Amino acid sequence: MPWEALIKAVVAGLVASAACGLGALPLLIKSIDVKRHAGAGYSFAGGLMMAASVYNLILPSLRDMGQSSGHLGLAEVLPVIVGILVGAGFLDLTNRFLSEDRIKRFGFKMFTGRTEILIFVAMLIHSIPEGVAVGVGYQAEASDQYAVGALGTYIALAIAVHNIPEGLAVALPLRAGGASIAKCYWAGFLTSLPQPIAAIPAVLLAWLFAPMMPFLMGFAAGAMMYLIVVELIPDALSTDSRTRTAAAFITGFCLMILVQVLL
Repeated sequence: MPWEALIKAVVAGLVASAACGLGALPLLIKSIDVKRHAGAGYSFAGGLMMAASVYNLILPSLRDMGQSSGHLGLAEVLPVIVGILVGAGFLDLTNRFLSEDRIKRFGFKMFTGRTEILIFVAMLIHSIPEGVAVGVGYQAEASDQYAVGALGTYIALAIAVHNIPEGLAVALPLRAGGASIAKCYWAGFLTSLPQPIAAIPAVLLAWLFAPMMPFLMGFAAGAMMYLIVVELIPDALSTDSRTRTAAAFITGFCLMILVQVLL
């Protein structure tokens, strides 16, 4: 039983969850009036999520598939595409399920509306393949047959840094709806909580979860892209100009790219 790798993966996942919550801290700056600029906040969050979908999920999965097979063809790309389509379909079903009556019945007290719930669900899904990646990385690191160095630690650190702007994407709509900073922090933390949970079976069954990564990463990307197109951008355009919406989206997108490059 790889106890050392298991403990490291769980601890790293919890640290990454805490880092996601830290994304709410910039909203403590009094000059940032999120309620006044709610539309720009939605668009900015959409830019962060789109860049995370492309650069943290889709491109890494395609790169890994190409490296493992020696080339990138239809067979390597298909699992990612299927994952994107299934992820978008899943969030569409979630969107249809969240009627006003069900929202009241299930008592989503942390959230002010459907958009905030969908953001929470999408980011929750996004955390699952990240947790699997951490678990598989630590298991590979613990295996004598792989010369991978501190692979698990590197993956966990990269995810923790990425989680900070992703936590901001979760916090912005909540703050615009009147949520406290503490509630925004815990919402970010909870969206990342699947990371230490998913890391456990990934360490114990690395041989099973490693081949599933392209589909899981595509699934998470599809869910977030659906959310951006169906909820965030329309909500932003309903309260702000097209120019400001575009500017906020591009700014969020570039910020996430900058985080990616700095790592």
